[in-house]
Amino acid sequence: MLTLALYFASCSSSEKTTSLADSLKATSNKISSKFKMLSVNALHGLKEKNDVKQFADWIKSTGAEVVAVQQIERPTDSKPGFDAYGELLKRLDMRGTFSKARYFQGWDSGNALFCMYPLLQSDAFMLPTGKGKVRRAMSFAVFEMGLSSLAFGSADLDDEELSERTKQVFEILSIQKSMKEAPMIIGGNFGEPSKGKAATKMTESFSCANSINEQTEGLDQHIYLPSNGKMKVISVEKKQFKVFNTTGILATVEVTQ
Repeated sequence: MLTLALYFASCSSSEKTTSLADSLKATSNKISSKFKMLSVNALHGLKEKNDVKQFADWIKSTGAEVVAVQQIERPTDSKPGFDAYGELLKRLDMRGTFSKARYFQGWDSGNALFCMYPLLQSDAFMLPTGKGKVRRAMSFAVFEMGLSSLAFGSADLDDEELSERTKQVFEILSIQKSMKEAPMIIGGNFGEPSKGKAATKMTESFSCANSINEQTEGLDQHIYLPSNGKMKVISVEKKQFKVFNTTGILATVEVTQ
C-alpha cells in the first residue's frame, strides 16, 4: 500500500523553534511513497461475469493499486449487453475510466485505467493510424495518490507494422510535452519488445521499467516512467493470467518529493 513518512527533527526548549516551512524544506528529500502498477492486455476475453471474476481475482492477487487494461469492451446503443469494463470496475472496487479506440464485433473496444485512489481527471487521446488500420487510443487519468496527484496512461499500439507504431509513439511523446505539469506513467501493449525501434523512441521522455529485469524486456507489455528524477522503479516482474494466456507486467514505483 501507498505509504508516506514525514520526519521532523526535535528541538530542545532552549533552541529556536524551526518553522514548519523550514522543516518541510529541509526534509523534503525524505518524503516518498510507493505504489504498484499492473499493465495487461485483456485480449477481448471478458465475455461474461465468470471471466471478469477470475480476471479481477487475479489482478487483486498482484497487489496492484493502479491497473492499465487494454482491449476491453463495452456495449453500444446498437449492441447492448454485457459491460466488461463496468463489471470489472465493480469487481475491483476501484475508480476507473474507459477510452474507446474502435469497434470489435459490434462492441466498443478500448483501454481502461483503474485505481484505488480518487480520480481527479480523465481523457481519451486517439493515436494516428493509417487507412484501413485498426484504430488505436490512449486512456488518460489523474489520480490523487496521497503524496501527490499523478497522471497515468493506458495505450494499445499497432502490433503489425513498425511505421504505425512509430507514429503512435511520436504522438504519445507529443501529448506528454503538452502536459509537462502532469508527467505520465504509461502502461500498455506496445506491439514489440521494449528494445524495439519504436519503443526505444519512448526513452526520449521516459525511462522503461522493463529495462531493470531481463525477463520482461522481451514482452510487448511495457511500463514507462517520466524521466524527471522524481520516480524510480524498485522492481518489475511478469504476471501471467493463464486463463487468457496473457502476460502482464507489474512494477513497484517509488515517488520522491
